[in-house]
Amino acid sequence: MLTQDLPLPRSASRSAGLMFAAATSLLFTIACGANVPTKPEAAAAVSKAIESKLTKTLPSLTYCQTVQSDFSFANMGQMDLVEMFQNLKDKGPLNDAATAGVVKVELKEFNVDPAAGRSPDPSCDALHAQYKQNGPAGQVRFAVVRTTLTSKGTAAGIAFGRPIEVATRELVDVTDIRPESGGAATVKYTWAWKATTIAETIGYPPPSAQAASARLRHSDGGWIAEETGIK
Repeated sequence: MLTQDLPLPRSASRSAGLMFAAATSLLFTIACGANVPTKPEAAAAVSKAIESKLTKTLPSLTYCQTVQSDFSFANMGQMDLVEMFQNLKDKGPLNDAATAGVVKVELKEFNVDPAAGRSPDPSCDALHAQYKQNGPAGQVRFAVVRTTLTSKGTAAGIAFGRPIEVATRELVDVTDIRPESGGAATVKYTWAWKATTIAETIGYPPPSAQAASARLRHSDGGWIAEETGIK
């Protein structure tokens, strides 16, 4: 007896096509999912890649300048004296430390006759020589400002000219994970500097949390960050 395959009804053919499309979509999703790290995996990779320490160095400074004969330092505070360090470009760390009471700026004044005698302080040598050669006749005033550690600064173990670890960079949260071509993934995240105990002592205020985007790639050892989006 001969048999003949009959064509499927149109409805059955459409159902088969939908099932095939659904299966293909599922396989595509599974394949893509294999290239996307889980949130814990992304967090571990990003955390390792952004590890960093932030340091501040308090300078040991001395600065000499001339002063007008009618000028008085009587009403000047520590922040005003910090501003006198014209040889210091970034006064931020010194301002913070002076405000926190771990560094003090000392002021000394000298009446100097450029026509005779030695410089009143080594920091004034060049200025004194200049006035001695070209300056006006009569006395001039030199003002010398110098950084010193307070008892609070000494007790905290602070030293001038030595890097002080004030913060560590840490991951705050992973906010988005998306696959990329070639087996990579883009991870959006937030990070922040976490202040150390010594940072609070010297009055260092860490910046607020910031957003960044990292590129991760899977390797034999797991997910690693090729780019972190921050320096």
